[in-house]
Amino acid sequence: MPVTADKSAPYAPAATIIDIVKRYRDRGLPVPLNGEALGRIGVPDSLISRVLYALTTLDLIDADGAPTPTLEGLRLAAEAEFRTRQEEWLRSAYADIFSIVDPTRDDETRIRDAFRNYQPVGQQSRMVTLFVGLCANAGMMPEKAGSVRPSSGARSSSGARSPTVGRAPRAVSPPPRSVGKAATKNPAKGPGELPPALAGLLESLPDAAEGWTKDERARFMTTFEAVLDFCIPVVGSKARNSEADAEV
Repeated sequence: MPVTADKSAPYAPAATIIDIVKRYRDRGLPVPLNGEALGRIGVPDSLISRVLYALTTLDLIDADGAPTPTLEGLRLAAEAEFRTRQEEWLRSAYADIFSIVDPTRDDETRIRDAFRNYQPVGQQSRMVTLFVGLCANAGMMPEKAGSVRPSSGARSSSGARSPTVGRAPRAVSPPPRSVGKAATKNPAKGPGELPPALAGLLESLPDAAEGWTKDERARFMTTFEAVLDFCIPVVGSKARNSEADAEV
């Protein structure tokens, strides 16, 4: 049941899907893996329906909640083969997306565009977050993905294009006029907005009243770091400082 534009796409939190795969691999899961079972392993009630749909659409469980051969293959894979198995799984589940984009090269804007025909439209940013998070966990993203993003047109005050900066950085000593420039040069978001992938990930945070386990928090932080590196380039301090000086 691959992800295609002719049906709803999954948009569950990547950290939750990653945690379920790890749980099954390390210690097993209740079978059938239904709403009751997800609740028992700590998935919040508000997320159960979307997590079940994601697990089914991504070919991890069947319609009866039983583990698929794909999930069983991930469980049985030796540690040295695990990332390769994850990549094979994702390339099969997201074959339609991989025919359009390459997450090892393409930036957030191009990946976001690949999901524009998917339903529900209002959840597309979360679809991107799930896809990016799963790819990052499988080792399919550059170590610092932002460093390979094409330039979005950041220029110094002399008009020369910066050869190393993918988006305009915030000035170290922010004069009022440079703040406006930095806020408008990322094509993936509007002024004052978070990149869609980051926004979708943050929306997956549990309610403060529910809390979360240490394992869930650790999984979220791993996914957050990968998505953050993907959305916001990491640049050398010299490049950042010289750009800031040019703005003053």
